[in-house]
Order: sequence, then structure tokens, then C-alpha cells
Amino acid sequence: MKPLAVVGIVLCLFGWLGMACQAPSPPPTSAPTPAPTRTPTPTPGPLTDAEAIALVKEEATARGVAPHTLSVTIAGEPRSASIRYSSSYTVDSSVFRAQTVLVALAAAQAMARVQPPINGGMRLAVMPGGESEVGLRVIIIDWPSLEAWANGSISDQEFVSQWTEGTITRE
Repeated sequence: MKPLAVVGIVLCLFGWLGMACQAPSPPPTSAPTPAPTRTPTPTPGPLTDAEAIALVKEEATARGVAPHTLSVTIAGEPRSASIRYSSSYTVDSSVFRAQTVLVALAAAQAMARVQPPINGGMRLAVMPGGESEVGLRVIIIDWPSLEAWANGSISDQEFVSQWTEGTITRE
């Protein structure tokens, strides 16, 4: 009996990358198992200002933004959105850039659904962490590119490339 156990263990070790240790599959039945049906995801509906602000705050904190540093407003005529927060990352790090883009995309998804529309665009202002000459990193997203992205006319990459980015240095 022991030699069979040793053979089984050796086969399992040699077949680690293969199929040797998998349990045998059940024999086929006469009736095929129906494929699971996928329920289509409904298109998200419009949001009020308060719902959009709450959604942006939730999405930003999920991406590492400290809630106490986050301020989101929708105001003015034409209507525009302003998102401001502090990041713990330095401005020249790839993590800072990734966090900023992810927060901006999440905010854009919410702001594209606001009714009445954010027809004045969106501004994202980030205070980077660490010692740096940069006091504030600003991204401006205009309404036409936000609208084109929201209706699928342009890709995420095209959308991001249309943003106006700038830095405000510390004095």
C-alpha cells in the first residue's frame, strides 16, 4: 500500500503545473447544463448635486484620499464642479499621478450624470505631500470633453489627454 501512496505523491508533485492532481470530472450527462444568463447592467440614471458629491467622496476615499481633506462643490452659472483634496504622495511620484487620474475619472463619471448638467466643466485641485516646490496640482476638464467621454465618443486615454494640467508653486 505504501508504494502506491508514494507513487501518488510523486505524480502529484510532477503534475503540479498540470492536471494530475485534479479530481476527475463527472461523466457527461445527456442534457447539457444551461449557460448562466447575464443580466445587463442598467445605465446609471441622473444624479442630484448631493448624490454626485456623496459619490465623488466615496470614490475618492476608496482611492486613498483622506476624507477630512476632501471638499467637493457644484456651483455657478455655467454650473461647474470643484474637487479639492490633499494627497500623501509627492507630486513627482507615479503613485501620485495614478491616484490623481483615478480620482478625476471617478469624479468625472459622477459629474457627467448630474442634472442639470455640469456645463462649465470640472476642476480638480490636489495638494501633494512631501517637500516640493509644488503647492497645488490642478486639472481642468472642460464640458465638451467630459460630455464626449460620457457618451462614449472618446476613450479614457483620449479623455485624459485632453485635460489641462498645471502646477502652482509655493512662494
